[in-house]
Amino acid sequence: MRFDWAGDRDAVVFPTVRGVAVYVNTNDDVVIRQEAHALEREDTLVFVPRVHVPALIAALQAAMEDGEG
Repeated sequence: MRFDWAGDRDAVVFPTVRGVAVYVNTNDDVVIRQEAHALEREDTLVFVPRVHVPALIAALQAAMEDGEG
C-alpha cells in the first residue's frame, strides 16, 4: 500500500521538518543553516554578524510572544 501524503492529511501528526544547524564561521559570523529540501542542491544559509545576534534573538522572542494566546 502506498501512503498518500497529500490526501491523508488527517493522519499526518506533524510535517517533515528539515534540519537546522547554528554555528560560528571563520569570519566570526553566526550561521543559521537549513538542510536542503530533496529538490534543492544546497543548504540555505543565513549569516548574522555577531554584533546583531542580540537583536535577532529579541526579534525571535517577540515573534514567539506575539504568537502565544
